[in-house]
Amino acid sequence: MSIDLYIYSGLGNIIAIIDSLRNDISINSEDVLKIYQNHKIDFDQLILVLPPEEPKNDFDAKIYNNDGSIASNCINGARCVSKFLEDHSLCASKKVKVKTDGGIWYLESLSEDRFSASFEILEEINQFTMDVEGQELFLECIELGNPHGVTFVDRDSKVDLSVMGEKLQTNKLFPDGVNFGLANIVNDNEINLRVYERGVGETLACGSGACAAALIGITNKAMSSPVKVNFKQGSILVDYKIGSRKIYAEGSATFLEEIEIQGNEEFKEKGGETFNYINCFIFFSK
Repeated sequence: MSIDLYIYSGLGNIIAIIDSLRNDISINSEDVLKIYQNHKIDFDQLILVLPPEEPKNDFDAKIYNNDGSIASNCINGARCVSKFLEDHSLCASKKVKVKTDGGIWYLESLSEDRFSASFEILEEINQFTMDVEGQELFLECIELGNPHGVTFVDRDSKVDLSVMGEKLQTNKLFPDGVNFGLANIVNDNEINLRVYERGVGETLACGSGACAAALIGITNKAMSSPVKVNFKQGSILVDYKIGSRKIYAEGSATFLEEIEIQGNEEFKEKGGETFNYINCFIFFSK
């Protein structure tokens, strides 16, 4: 037996997608870790796309980091899911509702390679000043399905993203870890951003991190919406109105390749099969 991994890029954030709509497949954290470690398949997040449990939604999605931990939100992944659904003609509508552990994604296909995702904001911004490695860090935090802490710095700041990000994962304020963003304001509607993702490390892009930085910038830094958030390989446009409970993010999503993994039925799970992965090869690339 085999399963297919559909590999997409959201601004360099690599997303692996498994189709559990046309195939009855279930996976767990252990399976995700095997895919990532045993076969060295490079991805930041893996998303299982599922039939909806509730008829009011179009699809469900389960999100995993590459260390097997569960993520509740992933806006780059959301756009990749939107492109996957369109690539495979799995939904007649350009607009879909997808339920995740962190809430509902409202997805829209805007063009061949441009997609938007919006979702509701349930929490408020909290501010903390803390000492990390002997350095004072002012952190503005918000829960967007998953936890984010952002610090705004000057362009020549000496804050070490990797060191700070790693140390914050064990801080008592963040029992489940935190996505740590370093933001530099370019002008009143543009930010440069780097993100250390919990369960991943520094990533080329983080969609929910972009939403967090833009929301904090608009709310607390007098920035103007929409905000362009720049990463190393592109940007996300984030629109948020103060007082609103919904945030909108627009950006690209690109198909990279399809990978087939051969497996057996050693692992079982209610609702489908999981796999003991023994071999994989790329059979199509674009």
